[in-house]
Amino acid sequence: MEEVKNLDQESFLNFTKLPASQWGDQFLKFSKADSDFDVLEREIEVLKPKVRENIFMLSSKDKDTTKRTIHSIYLLESLGLAYHFDKEIEDSLKHAFEKIEDLIADEDDLYTISIMFRVFRTYCHNMLSDVFNRFKGKDGKFKETLIQDVKGILSLYEAVQFGTTTDHILDEASSFTLNHLEPLATGRKSCSPHILKLIRNAFHIPQHRNNQALVAREYISFYEHEEDRDDTLLKLAKVNYKFLQLHYFQELKTITMWWRNLEHTANLPPNFRERTVETWFSALLMYFEPQFSLGRIMSAKMYLVITFLDDACDIYGSIPEVESLVDCLERWDPDYMENLQGHMKTAFKFVMYLFKEYEEILRSQGRLFVLEKMIEEFKILARTNLELVKWARAGHVPSLDEFLESGGAEIATYATIACSIMGLGEMGSKEDFDWLISRPKLARTLGAKTRLMDDIADFEEDMEKGYTANALNYYMNEHGVTKEQAVRELEMINGDMNKIFNEECLKMTTMPHRIPMQYFNYASSLDVLYTADDVYNNREGKLKEYMSLMLVDPILL
Repeated sequence: MEEVKNLDQESFLNFTKLPASQWGDQFLKFSKADSDFDVLEREIEVLKPKVRENIFMLSSKDKDTTKRTIHSIYLLESLGLAYHFDKEIEDSLKHAFEKIEDLIADEDDLYTISIMFRVFRTYCHNMLSDVFNRFKGKDGKFKETLIQDVKGILSLYEAVQFGTTTDHILDEASSFTLNHLEPLATGRKSCSPHILKLIRNAFHIPQHRNNQALVAREYISFYEHEEDRDDTLLKLAKVNYKFLQLHYFQELKTITMWWRNLEHTANLPPNFRERTVETWFSALLMYFEPQFSLGRIMSAKMYLVITFLDDACDIYGSIPEVESLVDCLERWDPDYMENLQGHMKTAFKFVMYLFKEYEEILRSQGRLFVLEKMIEEFKILARTNLELVKWARAGHVPSLDEFLESGGAEIATYATIACSIMGLGEMGSKEDFDWLISRPKLARTLGAKTRLMDDIADFEEDMEKGYTANALNYYMNEHGVTKEQAVRELEMINGDMNKIFNEECLKMTTMPHRIPMQYFNYASSLDVLYTADDVYNNREGKLKEYMSLMLVDPILL
């Protein structure tokens, strides 16, 4: 058996040592007293009533006031402050949407309409896209006079990102806005520097598809240059972000210490990935608010376990060994691990250790039913991981659809979303887990999208390793096309998935807004993790830029 194992590994795998993290030791040095948190929290509580009064407590209920309120909600979202005013926002938008026809009847300002469209759809109110027909001329094309309104064109470009499979006018708007924003983004036409930065940010990742913490940090820098800014709102945004940063530093210290104190991490071979910072960042992409600090820590630990399990199976496990590991996970009983050896045994013990932690936390919350759901998702993850290992090593070439269906589970889409719902505390109900486990179209679309984006980003690395289970590779084989053609086709498929996702989100009107938000956040995390490079596996690329932006660049009050 040992000869088979060595042949299996040597002929199939070609892994290289990954660079160490530059961040870990810095976070271990972090030290802040409770009083540092208290000072900022008190300042937030002083500023919040002033902002609330300015935005939500106006006595007038006329159309102009309602539009100003909607615009202010957009600012709250952009500045990372919306979570402070959840009830006020939901109530305001509910009442505003009930009179949407009257509200937009005579509105001809592109920026205003685009902002309203974005805000309503963010909160699952299906404002119809035909509202943009009013900006077309008699020739059926968007009016060229609109190009003078740079902020309006940019906001229309952002509105396009909410398009569904039936919003055909937004496809036209996409071409129109790209044609007029691209010369500004490349410097062929001039605009104010802070608007230019906003355009370039949108071109990299549109706001709707970006992470709220990253958006907020960038938008604070943008908003302080706006002539019509609300200085109280700006100050609240800055103080709030500093408060968030304290939580983030503390969480990173906690996770780093937890990982380094684990028994098995002291003797890891070089090819196992140490990913404490990356797993925390991935957890942040699911929720950035301070009240979910424990949820981020729980999620980051889950991602560390999944990464360890993935490496153990892909790098060090023969198929029989991986089968034995999966069998033990299916039984979920430590007494059955006597047949496991080496890293397979370590992986199983690591899983059991983490879920014991979860059990203690969930028992203290009176939510042990969540543990059963998490175990169910983890077993599915292990099962599909084994299936893809078999495909890769046997040279099996499934159809793209077959691979995306299995790959969505193997790449931990469903386990990630389930873990984020667990981290919501009492807001995550049994029905929310049951809905996810039923694999609605929304979740399946995200699973396929994850597999697709990951495989496009990692294609060269996968091929260098000899790891053939890659969507791009399968598409090239299935259709007999070049890599460049396959990338173009798969990116079009990915664009269609974005539309399907938006469409399905608009159906989630019976759930508390926080649950659709977890699916929103997961979808946007994919763009953050896979646009430009694979953030999770390339710590010298965009990850370094994101960490510096959020945790290093100063915010001056």
